[in-house]
Amino acid sequence: MDASVALRGLQTALLACAFGLAFLLRLAHIFSDDLKAQALRWLKWVTALVLLLQAMRLGDMAWSLQALLAPGASVFSVFQTYGGQVLLGQAVVLLLAAAGVWLWRWRSLQITAVLLLFMAMVAMGLSGHVVSASEETVLSLAAIMHVLLAQLWVAGVLALLFLAKHGGPDWTQRLAVFSKWALPGMVLLLLSGVYLGRWSVGSWPGLLATNYGALLVLKLVFVVGALWCAWQLRRGLAVQPQDPAQQQSWLSSEAGLALTVLAAASVLASTVPASHDTIVWPLSFRLAPVLAWRQDAQHTVQMLVISLALCVAGLALWMRWRQQHRARAKSVLAACVIASLSLALPAISITAYPTTYMHSSARLDAPSVMAGQALYEQHCVQCHGVHGHGDGPVAQLNKLQPANLTEPHVSWHTHGDMYWWLSHGKGQMPGFADVLSEEERWHLINWLIALSLGYEARSITPTPAAFNPWLPSIDFRFQMDNNNFMSLSEWRGLHPVHLIIVNQREELQRVRDLLKDMKGFPAQLVIVSRPEWLKDLVKGPCEAVLVGDANGDIARAWAHYRRSFATPDLLNEETQVARMEFLIDRFGFVRARWRSDETPNALSLNALKSIYDSLAPEGEIKSAAIHQHD
Repeated sequence: MDASVALRGLQTALLACAFGLAFLLRLAHIFSDDLKAQALRWLKWVTALVLLLQAMRLGDMAWSLQALLAPGASVFSVFQTYGGQVLLGQAVVLLLAAAGVWLWRWRSLQITAVLLLFMAMVAMGLSGHVVSASEETVLSLAAIMHVLLAQLWVAGVLALLFLAKHGGPDWTQRLAVFSKWALPGMVLLLLSGVYLGRWSVGSWPGLLATNYGALLVLKLVFVVGALWCAWQLRRGLAVQPQDPAQQQSWLSSEAGLALTVLAAASVLASTVPASHDTIVWPLSFRLAPVLAWRQDAQHTVQMLVISLALCVAGLALWMRWRQQHRARAKSVLAACVIASLSLALPAISITAYPTTYMHSSARLDAPSVMAGQALYEQHCVQCHGVHGHGDGPVAQLNKLQPANLTEPHVSWHTHGDMYWWLSHGKGQMPGFADVLSEEERWHLINWLIALSLGYEARSITPTPAAFNPWLPSIDFRFQMDNNNFMSLSEWRGLHPVHLIIVNQREELQRVRDLLKDMKGFPAQLVIVSRPEWLKDLVKGPCEAVLVGDANGDIARAWAHYRRSFATPDLLNEETQVARMEFLIDRFGFVRARWRSDETPNALSLNALKSIYDSLAPEGEIKSAAIHQHD
């Protein structure tokens, strides 16, 4: 365990303990003088330890940061970072709280000390990974609330345990009050934890096949154990007469599990989140009902029908025998459910590989797509054919049946599945791990994705379907001025893009017409064409971005999305269109397309504004088609 993790975890627990004791001491009427003095001694020592740990955390951060800086850099550089500033502010707060604790005689200082300890607990949330890494306000607030609620829970449990261990009067009554307030607090704690888990884990595979996911599952096991103890405590409160010894035993167990949860949370804070980690899938299958049905619909439906019939039969027999033969009824029902699951689960599962959920190391951009096409022409044409229809000369000569790479089934598989097949082979296709580098294999996969999606892009029309993004834009990099470069993807999350690709010089007139009066246009206009054609193009009131495509790679990559129902181009006969326009929403999805040889070949400025305005209220819809390459 990293030293900073241990220090943070120990300080979090001790800070919660200090707050719990300070809060109890404010309830002076429930204490005898001896118990009050003992609690105050504990509070002073715990607060001193918290201060010491704070100094150690500052020193550890300064040491770690100085190792990354140039030789001779000041140790005070730590205070120029977000984490250092939070720790410094927390140190000041704790110092003032300690002063209030050591001068506990005055009521105003007691209240101030409790409030300052509360502020220090809030700072524990501010210094967390989520708050420092995320730019989403709601996510940051959820993280702060989650850490604070966890500390309040531990504080309450430890304070009650102190009362119980030292013979505090009527501690079970205090337990009843705490239990009443703890219930909604635990609900909020769990809800905020689920919300944060969606950000840090991202998917079920991430939960099951990463170190972060395994630690999170272990933490949840401890949480469930603590909740079980809390439930037993609530049950014990309803029993008359109560058994204080039994209640104290359950309370001790809950306190131990709560501290274990804090320790697990501290380790999680220093572990790479599952959403950012490489997933190595441990199983030879994965649940995918839709894909299983697409691959063999008849078998999937048959197995599900049989499974349902077994469940119904088991339920019917249980209802019939449950009165006279209860044991037999339960056994039959259990056997039917197990048999049903053993048939249903394989029917809705497909083959999986260690790389199934691996993310591509190559972005879906124009250079990658064109590099993949070159690799395809070098290594794959002989079997899959020039245009990917599975009709290559070697395949025809040997009566092989390679996959038709232009069909939708390509997008049914994960990018990791395709990477495994390219590396290790599939059926009669050999593996290319010894022939192609890892990066080259990802380039080839990017081209296969663009090829398959290009045929599916026939359904893209001049009118975007509302709330239905699925076609990822193909990224490209361009020079803004002499010193700055930018990528198309950098506008994601900010505003949409209207992309115009011009392959014939006379089509620049359309661009000139748009540039005449684009004031207030709700999208960034990007023009891609030959550099020499763009020199004479005069920009209008709205700054358009002019991208010189000297080698034509951008135009050729985007030509994969040229097909429409009017011009399906199934045999890849027409690879270039004089002009194409694409509406790209603010999340990077192509939503509409216009070709210069179709009607309508373009929309007026007002019509485009209307369409972009209609897409503005849409929220983000995430899709593996685009986010696996980010």
